[in-house]
Amino acid sequence: MITNKEYKYETAFGLIAGPLYIIFGFIQLAVGLGYSSGWTDALYIPKDIIGSLILVLLGAIFLYGVKELNEGTNEGVSFVYVGIFLALLWVVVYLLVMSASALEAYMLKSEDFEEWVPADDMKPGIYLGILPLIGFLAWRSKFSFRRLSKAGV
Repeated sequence: MITNKEYKYETAFGLIAGPLYIIFGFIQLAVGLGYSSGWTDALYIPKDIIGSLILVLLGAIFLYGVKELNEGTNEGVSFVYVGIFLALLWVVVYLLVMSASALEAYMLKSEDFEEWVPADDMKPGIYLGILPLIGFLAWRSKFSFRRLSKAGV
């Protein structure tokens, strides 16, 4: 339930993004521990325990921001914004890994990557990143480095 009217959109965003990241994090953890099924393959969920813990952490950051906002602490919006920033940073890391694999496969013609396709490196962190990208575009003025420089940071 959203009780903070000043940051109602950020609270709603955290209520959506937080559980999604946590759910996908725990599913990825289960896959990393040996669970496998057709639907986990269809969702491109890899056997990546560290990546799963990062997804759970990102979800926890979003939900902690929601908790703070609902308790009337407007600083909770910082957790939502930091969650967006970190989630996008994680997408960039995954896209760099995918780019390196593409270089190996197509430019260097590595034997290890002969049958590589981009879907081989697809992970939940990439497609879940669409939501933080929307949040970033909606609140991009909150992510200004000019505001930091004016504050003396």
